[in-house]
Amino acid sequence: MRGARQRLGAEGERAAKAFLVAAGFRILRENYSTPVGEIDLVAREGDVLVFVEVKARTSVEFGPPQSSITPTKQRQIAKAAALFLEREGPSDAPCRFDVVAVTFGAGREQPEILLIRDAFGAGGSEIF
Repeated sequence: MRGARQRLGAEGERAAKAFLVAAGFRILRENYSTPVGEIDLVAREGDVLVFVEVKARTSVEFGPPQSSITPTKQRQIAKAAALFLEREGPSDAPCRFDVVAVTFGAGREQPEILLIRDAFGAGGSEIF
């Protein structure tokens, strides 16, 4: 089962990346790993540095994909983003945390993709 989840996650990240590039984002890093966690995508939209969490599901039976991003996960992403800024800068760039929710449905050719800009703050306060 774990392999199926990993494949779904990889498919979701590919779909999210294509969606963001088509929307004008420039992808800087994929699967940026730190000791405190991973950031799925690091991108730029204009002058804003965007840390993107991608969540994919095959249905909304148990809720939309974004509902699985808990405040604890948000804080983990924020800590990883702080390490990215410390290691790679620019530390003075405006930043935000976005979520891309990808739902693959039976019978659909293309997944449903929802971009949630400014989905949460650095302290992990869920706003979606």
